[in-house]
Amino acid sequence: MNSLRAISSNRAAALVFGAAVLAYPLVFSGRFEIGAAVAVGAMAIGAIGFVLLIGYAHQLALGQAAFCMIGGYGSALLTTRYGADPFVAMIVSMALSGLVAWAIGRPILKLRGYSLAMASLALQLMLVFLAIEMASVTGGAEGVPGVPKFALFGWRLEGDISYFYLVWLLVAFSLAFGLNVVASRIGRALKAIGASEVAAASVGIDITHYKVQMFVASAAMASVTGSLTAHYLRIMEPHVFGFVFSLNIITAVIVGGLHSIWGGMLGAVVLVALREGLRALELPTWEVVIMGGLTVLVLMLFRQGLAGALAAVYRRLCGAAPEATAVAPPPVHLARDATEERQRPESGDLEIDRASKSFGNLRAVHEVSFTVKSRSITALIGPNGAGKTTLFNLVCGSLPLDSGEIRFRGRRIDQLAPHRLSALGIARTFQNVQLFTNMSVLENVMCGRHRHARAGIVRAGLGLPQIAEEERGLREHAMQWLEFAGIAQAAAMSTATLPLGHQRLVEIARALASEPALLLMDEPASGLNDSETESLARLILRIRALGITVLLVEHDVRLVMGLAEHVVVMSYGEKIAEGSPAQVRASPQVISAYLGTA
Repeated sequence: MNSLRAISSNRAAALVFGAAVLAYPLVFSGRFEIGAAVAVGAMAIGAIGFVLLIGYAHQLALGQAAFCMIGGYGSALLTTRYGADPFVAMIVSMALSGLVAWAIGRPILKLRGYSLAMASLALQLMLVFLAIEMASVTGGAEGVPGVPKFALFGWRLEGDISYFYLVWLLVAFSLAFGLNVVASRIGRALKAIGASEVAAASVGIDITHYKVQMFVASAAMASVTGSLTAHYLRIMEPHVFGFVFSLNIITAVIVGGLHSIWGGMLGAVVLVALREGLRALELPTWEVVIMGGLTVLVLMLFRQGLAGALAAVYRRLCGAAPEATAVAPPPVHLARDATEERQRPESGDLEIDRASKSFGNLRAVHEVSFTVKSRSITALIGPNGAGKTTLFNLVCGSLPLDSGEIRFRGRRIDQLAPHRLSALGIARTFQNVQLFTNMSVLENVMCGRHRHARAGIVRAGLGLPQIAEEERGLREHAMQWLEFAGIAQAAAMSTATLPLGHQRLVEIARALASEPALLLMDEPASGLNDSETESLARLILRIRALGITVLLVEHDVRLVMGLAEHVVVMSYGEKIAEGSPAQVRASPQVISAYLGTA
């Protein structure tokens, strides 16, 4: 039991996987059994890519068979008509699939939900139609016959068993690639996008970039599925990757587990084994009914799929903590906190110049102008409906201006996307806490370091040594900011289990982890009791002491008057007063706005 506890679930799964692959041909050596295993492996590669796309990037693009077709036809045509080496043909086809996915990715991924699903399926059906109609190129309905057996630079794989090992070697590479990506900054970015896109953008995550990146990666892996299948069947025709194949790969991913890289492979194993078993029993007509019933059963009993169920059993056997709290803080002893190593940020004022925003006939903000001085605490206050939140969202890039300008360090920023603001040194917190509840406290704050890391998908997927070093640095910096916020003891906990006061501290630590020059705080005291509010006030003063400029939107006037050096007051979308706390407190207009007139 102690040895089981010492082995991670991924490592244990890898040992089981390796042993099963090596032993399979020794136990099942018949052509039918080897052929079924090859089909499983080919589908598994595409399914792993599909898990990255739908399970992590949350893009319901269901037409992955379109890229299987590109891979299959690319390999078939390049080898039969141009004499290309099959391995080279597979790589070229994979690159072509990735290029097509990149070209259509940005426009098609602007769609959401069922619209995206239907658009991606339409792409697949369009390719099937073209493959049938363009007979001079694709062979029409009869396809491309005589596809050669797979070869590696002239070394031809004549036997089925050698091809079996090649396919499953590629499955192992795909698994390692997927697991490495998920464990990297890219995986955290994808999880952050799935939990809260607005919060992900606030820490510098380019949402569209990562969605398109997963679309391209998934397309490339689907292309490999197509190439391997074409070389095994020795023919490529339009209906090999038709609508039924799309349904099969979707079913495989759902049954195996949408949020598990292992789930893609496990679902392919279950699906193909069940399908071939039904055919052996001469019950192919029941395939759709049984597949549908299996999918419903898994969804009812195992929300995380079969991979999630097996992972839960493994943790129970090993006495491990639940997955949501499994990430422990790094085993380092911090001799210095974040304040000692942080350089004071470059100074610069935030200037709001005649900012205006209307919603139809409602004038939410009208020609508001003020300046937030560098390394100061400025508060924006006003009664409910004054337009504070709208103005705050204009500064954060969440809403576009109707007129006016917003500048930071002399640069206009009101036309920039939220993730671009993070790169300029602007961070924010939210009125309603926006944490990534699918990650631990430590991982949330590591997301705040996203713009300071450089690992791309290729280096992350290959698991290069510098990636591990970068991850250690990210963990250490994240722990420093958790120490600074006084919440380090909760590093391994799930954010969903924390009380509101601690959640706000985690959100502040995440914002500080980006090392901002300007921190925008939207009602940070909302929902806190008196002692928590006092602790928050001390924390904000410590933040200002780091040289960080703070713009604070707050309802708690007592907190504002005790903290702010400059106060701006709004009412009905307009600025009615600004100055020192004492000046604002004595303003008749402010008294009237808050207390009314007799």
